[in-house]
Amino acid sequence: MSGRTYPSYGGFNPTARVISFLTSSRFALAFTLLLVLSPILIDNVQAAKEKDVIEDVNGKEMQKLIEEKDYVAVVWYTKNCPKCDQVLAELEKIDDETDNFGVHFVKIQDKRAAKLHGITNFPHLVYYRNKEPATFEGDLENEEQVLEFLTSLDAMDSPDRIEEVNAKILDKIVKEEDYVAVLFYAPDCRKCEKALRELENIDDEADELGIAFVKINDDELADEYNLDILPALVYYRNQIPIVFDGDLTKEEEVLEWIIGNKSTGDEDDDNEIESVSAKALWTLVESVDHLAVLFVDQSALSEQVLRELEQIDDECAHQDIQFVKTDDKKAAKDWGIDDTPSVVYFENNIPNVFDGDLRDEQEVLRWLLHQKESDEIEDVTSEMLDRLIRETKHLAVLFYDEDGDESEQVLAELENIDDECDAKGIAFVKIDDIKEAAEYGIEDTPTLVYFENSIPSIFEGDLKKEDQVLKWLTEQMESDEIEEVTDEMLNMLINQNQQLGVVFSDHDDVAVLFYDREQRKSQKIIEELENIDDECDKHGIIFVKISDQTKVNELGIGTPSLIYFENRIPHLYEGDLTDEEATLNWLLHQLKSDEIEEVTDEMLDILIEKHPFVAALFYDKDDKESLQALQELENIDDECDAHGIVFVKIDDDQEAKEYGFDELPVLVYFEDKVPSLYEGDLDNEEEVLKWLVHQKTHDTIEEVTDEMLQKLVGTHQYVAVYFSGPCVEEEGEDDPSNCDEILDELESIDDDVDEAGIIMVTTEETTFAAKTLGIKVFPALVLFRNEDPLIFDGELTDEDEVLAWLTDDDSLELPDRIEEVNLKMLQRLLDTTENVVVYFYRETDKKSVRILQELENIDDEADAANIAFVKISDDSMLREYDLDPLPTLVYFREKFPMIFPGDLSREETVLDWVMKLKEAPRDTIEEVDHRTLRMLLDELDHVAVLFHEDNCPECEDILKELEKIDDEADDVGIHFVRTEDTSVAEEELRIKEFPTLVYYQGGAPSVYKGDLVEEGEVLHWLVYQRRFEALPELTRADLDDLIGDSDYLAVVFFSNYTDDDSAKTLRRASLIAEDAAAFGIPIAKMPDVLMAKKYGIRDPPGLILFRRGRHIKYEDDLEDEEEMLDWLTSPENMILKDQIEVVNRKMLDRMRENTQHLAVLFFSETDCKQCERVVSALEEIDDDADQNGIAFVRIDDWELAKGWGVHALPALVYFSIGAEEPVIFAGDLRSPQKIMEWLLNRKDPGGAAIEEVTSAEVSKLVRGETSSEEDDDDDVGVSVVIYFYNKTQCTACDPDKQPKKEKKRRGVEESNESPEQESARLASCAKCHEIFEKLESVNNEVGRHGVTFYSTPETNFASSQGVHDFPALIYFNNGVPSVFEGDLTSEEDVLHWVIDHRTESRIELVTRGMLEQMILDTHYLAVFFYKQPCRACDTILMELEKIDDECDTYGIHMVKIADPQLAKRYGIHTFPALVYFRNGNPLLYEGELKNEDAVLEWLTDDDNRELADEIEAVNLKMLNKLVSTSPFLAVFFYDEEECGEECENILIGLEEIDDEADGYGIDMVKVVEGDDAAEFNIMTTPAMVYFRRGTALIYEGDLMDTAAILGWLTSNEAFELKDEIEEVNRRMLEKLLDDNDFVTVFFFDSEDCSKCGEILEDLERVDAEADNLDIIFVRIDDVKYAKKWGVTKIPALVYFRRKFPSIYRGDMTDETNVLDWLQKNRYKQPELSLFVFAIATMALCFVLYTIFILVFLKHPTGGGEADGGDKSGTGNDKSSSAE
Repeated sequence: MSGRTYPSYGGFNPTARVISFLTSSRFALAFTLLLVLSPILIDNVQAAKEKDVIEDVNGKEMQKLIEEKDYVAVVWYTKNCPKCDQVLAELEKIDDETDNFGVHFVKIQDKRAAKLHGITNFPHLVYYRNKEPATFEGDLENEEQVLEFLTSLDAMDSPDRIEEVNAKILDKIVKEEDYVAVLFYAPDCRKCEKALRELENIDDEADELGIAFVKINDDELADEYNLDILPALVYYRNQIPIVFDGDLTKEEEVLEWIIGNKSTGDEDDDNEIESVSAKALWTLVESVDHLAVLFVDQSALSEQVLRELEQIDDECAHQDIQFVKTDDKKAAKDWGIDDTPSVVYFENNIPNVFDGDLRDEQEVLRWLLHQKESDEIEDVTSEMLDRLIRETKHLAVLFYDEDGDESEQVLAELENIDDECDAKGIAFVKIDDIKEAAEYGIEDTPTLVYFENSIPSIFEGDLKKEDQVLKWLTEQMESDEIEEVTDEMLNMLINQNQQLGVVFSDHDDVAVLFYDREQRKSQKIIEELENIDDECDKHGIIFVKISDQTKVNELGIGTPSLIYFENRIPHLYEGDLTDEEATLNWLLHQLKSDEIEEVTDEMLDILIEKHPFVAALFYDKDDKESLQALQELENIDDECDAHGIVFVKIDDDQEAKEYGFDELPVLVYFEDKVPSLYEGDLDNEEEVLKWLVHQKTHDTIEEVTDEMLQKLVGTHQYVAVYFSGPCVEEEGEDDPSNCDEILDELESIDDDVDEAGIIMVTTEETTFAAKTLGIKVFPALVLFRNEDPLIFDGELTDEDEVLAWLTDDDSLELPDRIEEVNLKMLQRLLDTTENVVVYFYRETDKKSVRILQELENIDDEADAANIAFVKISDDSMLREYDLDPLPTLVYFREKFPMIFPGDLSREETVLDWVMKLKEAPRDTIEEVDHRTLRMLLDELDHVAVLFHEDNCPECEDILKELEKIDDEADDVGIHFVRTEDTSVAEEELRIKEFPTLVYYQGGAPSVYKGDLVEEGEVLHWLVYQRRFEALPELTRADLDDLIGDSDYLAVVFFSNYTDDDSAKTLRRASLIAEDAAAFGIPIAKMPDVLMAKKYGIRDPPGLILFRRGRHIKYEDDLEDEEEMLDWLTSPENMILKDQIEVVNRKMLDRMRENTQHLAVLFFSETDCKQCERVVSALEEIDDDADQNGIAFVRIDDWELAKGWGVHALPALVYFSIGAEEPVIFAGDLRSPQKIMEWLLNRKDPGGAAIEEVTSAEVSKLVRGETSSEEDDDDDVGVSVVIYFYNKTQCTACDPDKQPKKEKKRRGVEESNESPEQESARLASCAKCHEIFEKLESVNNEVGRHGVTFYSTPETNFASSQGVHDFPALIYFNNGVPSVFEGDLTSEEDVLHWVIDHRTESRIELVTRGMLEQMILDTHYLAVFFYKQPCRACDTILMELEKIDDECDTYGIHMVKIADPQLAKRYGIHTFPALVYFRNGNPLLYEGELKNEDAVLEWLTDDDNRELADEIEAVNLKMLNKLVSTSPFLAVFFYDEEECGEECENILIGLEEIDDEADGYGIDMVKVVEGDDAAEFNIMTTPAMVYFRRGTALIYEGDLMDTAAILGWLTSNEAFELKDEIEEVNRRMLEKLLDDNDFVTVFFFDSEDCSKCGEILEDLERVDAEADNLDIIFVRIDDVKYAKKWGVTKIPALVYFRRKFPSIYRGDMTDETNVLDWLQKNRYKQPELSLFVFAIATMALCFVLYTIFILVFLKHPTGGGEADGGDKSGTGNDKSSSAE
């Protein structure tokens, strides 16, 4: 400060003060603190600033988040997007709240990633819940709406999955939802996993009932509810929790409990009956014991009934009857409810219909309470019965007659055992339905039938003895008897016929024992075979028996006989039926084999009769040539099945001779009963298959023998035969009459001849033609008409002349006989002949035959009157004409049928009736009866019927007037009839007043409401109806019903028929009605101005289109019918938003023509369980697809689907204009997001180029050794696809890619090429380019599934893997290759193949070279040998793929190979087969390959894994599995490459003690990879490690001293574990008893001891105490060994003292008593006794010695002197003593 002055202000100098402060220590301290704290302050400011900012991520980070986090919300945005900025600003307000709910909120700006995820619009919010995406559709600037979406239950809902929530979300759901079921679970809890799997089966049912189902992993919350044991289920009802205390693995009990608690919670609600869907109804029926269901519709009566019944809803709830309602028509139909409203009461799934007055609620309540309390057997409808049979395991059905006295008595008796049946789990119902009974072959009622798993069995005892009935039902339920069936029941099982096909639709495999009740042999065989009934059930084979001699004769077999039906194809068992094992093996062999079925001649006849396409091999089983041909043909049996051709074989010389076969084998193909002979080489199965398929798909004239021809002529009415004779063509001549040329000409008219009902065949044989027909010149053509021949004498080369002759009436007619016609012939006759009389009859009916003989007497008279008289007995005519009973005579006049009402045996009466009808005037209206009317309505499209009564005074006048217009009606094609049978009008149309005129158009009625006397108005009305036939008139009620029921409906609203504009519009609409109907859009009319105004038509006429209840109005020209049709059928109008529209074939064709991008879902309403879920999932992306220009529709058309290559439903197919073929989606149809990505990819394929790599890089990629960081992140080394191609070949037509020298060399070569060589070269390289283009189109899609695509021209690596044909595509998963076998240009097939390998448990396909290398390199390898084609192989492969992942966890690699030659090397001759290679040693599996669990058990069984006299080498996966499962495991770790001779010597020594260690239950293995030891913290090798229950103990001694190693392994030190009673085997126990003085053994039985586990837990509490007492405590699961020590009762506790046993007799669960007992035994020893005895003896001796001294060594006492002397003496003594 010297020399320096500062200004001063009044004595205060501020500058000096500042300088003073700055130089002070306080400033230094403050400055230092500021420097230290400034980074923290800056970080806090920055954190506060960024607290509410949504985290920005890139594509990889987002994918990682989705993989790791349960809930991730992703906002997609772009740069320079103002709306994106606004949305992000709003969403950042809720970022913290989403964090509180456990939702991770991020944003991403990545257009490439957006395209991969199908994001095209920005900003866009996608919510990933457990990796499943859901798109937000609302306003993104409304943050509250977004928060609700992210935290609501609806956003989290996934089909078939219970959603995961956290505590915050759960709290929110409980507050928002009335009913919530919550599963508390722990992640590493097997019991939790099992419960979760079971409960996910009822998740959808809970959703249907409005119950939210979620799961949570939260220990704190579980503790809050005192849930000590997990899993646990808590049910929140109006936020009040209730804990389920039952078994969570029984999902049905859980669902019933949840529903019961829900209904209890509803009791306080208002009196509304809860409305349920059809699916929810079915759930309730299955889950609720007492359920009342009201089926309603929209009628006023339903509303009235509902109001009344809601008054008893609470009372029902108090009585534990849940009351619901449904307006689902399909549900009502499923339960056989035709009339609504109806009430059905369900008790334990059994329905009972109320038939009283539903408006009397008290009567309904009394009935419901009576049903609940009574023991009545429930009455069911036929539909209910079908459903019960299908879905009830044990069902007793009484078929009875309500009006029958015997039925009444039986019913009274059987109701006494209804409760007992319920208690036993047998549902008991009754049905009064004669037709239903007849379908089961039941002719007499009452009859009792018991169904077990849909298989029927008839009771044959006295139904009035209820005890006998109950005993029989109990035996049926508990026993293994083979069910007895009738002929009709058997037909249902085998043929899946129409009556109850749905019930037996799953029974493809049926074994039937045909027996004779009176035959002892049959009874004995039944007893034997009943032993295998259960085994058959397990394998899905239905086993039944039948005693029906007619059926036996029909099949041509004796009794007893066993026939196995596979898909209705019979196969006769020829072995010994008394050997049940052989019989069972044969049945199981039939089940899995691809053999051609053996049949008898009668069976063959039945097959030919019932199947349109049959191939029959006639062979001789003793002939080598036959057997060789059979062996070859069995290779194509599956292909024949796939083409719908039944393939059978028959060894019957007599039958072969009947067909004219002297030399066997011979193959005959039957199509619609017409045979065709194969003349090629039967050893060439490919040619045979080609010929069979050609026969089925092309219209060829069949080749037959003379014998076959005679059979055909005898069984078919009209047969045309081309006798070609020997086809020899003279040299040098072009003979136009050559037989082959004629045959080609005749084949051009084969279809026309077939349409006329004439079968055409050809034969080269001439014996029959020459001898029987007298034909000497060949070729020749003969027409057989009911076996009567007619020879063609025209020009055979003129096919038109031949056709005209064959179909001419003169050719077809037989003199003096009524011709037999088939259905086609009859229809042709009715079309061409005005007057036809048809006699419908059955050939087997004797009465029909007698009547036929009488009717043939009047055939000539009918012919003379130009009346065609024919007969028909074809089975198909019964279905076509629905005539019952037969025989029946029908007269057709211009196709108008009239049924003869009298006695058919009186031919004169019949003739008079026919003649009168023919001569009857045309203007007479015919009187018809009920049968004729029904036939008319079925057969004719336009019929006017006058219904009138018998005593009707006014009818005569009306008839006179109407008969004036009869001819005019005929002229416009309307058939006019009258009938006195008014039942049709009363029952179906509810018409009460007569006479009434009804016009039927295609069976649809319209009632005339005018004056019937005014015939002009009637005619005008009829003509108008006929002219506008496609436009039925609707009432308001009709319209309401149709809008609710129809997908599409177009209605023309008009004012009246007299209005000119209305008439024009109706006329235009009628012109397009048929075309619109083809698109599934019916057009109707409605003269109702008020309804027109309701739908926006102010000035009728107008056109409205209703689509699923929604309507749009036609605004264009009503007089342009083409424009109207275009508008109605345009995709824009037919497709609705928010739902995927159902279209028909015509609509789809239209859309394919006009829609650039079209997605079509093929589905089925009836035969597809998952279709409904898939449709629901896809409707989530319907609007997104629409926004992206992709139309989305669905179609229920299986045949069309098959035509586009679809083989299973549901299936998604993409069509685009210009594409050659559609593309089928090959991914998960339940993932809408992936489908959307796929659709966008299909619309804009733009695939990325496939990266090319070198051979060295290929090796690294396959091993997972990638160099780049990106590859490391993505782990592409695990899953890669590599395309190997020939570079020379692929650059042959691309000069720019060739080196200069190569160009020059190629130029020289190409100049020398021939045109064919140049064409082949260009085609080859074009193919190469096409493959590259196709593969690059799927590159992005493959990458999205985590698989990287590479290509390489270096094929050395592929060759080393056994691949030698290029180009080739190989998928490597963890280094394991699988070769693609399909078409590389089919990108969808490639993509499907890659995805299957990536996402599913696929068994890799390998080549021979790959397999040979894998056998050398792989420790444990399971190889599935198969052949192609092989249906059984495919089926078994699907089963084995279920265990592929589990095999991997055991370290067992499973591959497949189609190499029959290689299979022979291992003795495999039948396929499929499984061989297990253990370190190269093969072992063939001989069990049932279809049972994947048995296969897995066999593969992982120690006995199969271990090799004799060898320590098995295991890999790391297998070792981990062994460590976790094996209680005693010794592992020798060494490095095979580094440790040479030393380790080999150690191994030799260890293998000497391997068997001995095995005897002690110690599993010994070796690990040859040195790095694997580090996984268990073992740093030095070689090392011997002993794993005890996963705990590793390292051997510290000399590894060459095997005796020491064995001693260590079996020592107490290595053996004993703390706090656990070790399990030992017999040998280990004996060693323990030898080595230890004190051992306690717990003997138990793991298979048959329910309390052993509980006792073991208690005993383990005293294990530590036993250790303190120096007692070894072990357990052994060996009942037989226990008996050796006198233990007869298990469980038992035995204490061994120097091998001397002592059995504990007390309570083993009382550990205190057990411990006391052990202590007493421990110290109860001879040494202890001697020691105690010695101590006691010494103590006694001491006492005796003391007494002796005290008593015997005393001095005697005297008088006074003595006393004095004594005293002095004492002193003297003392002195003496002292001296």
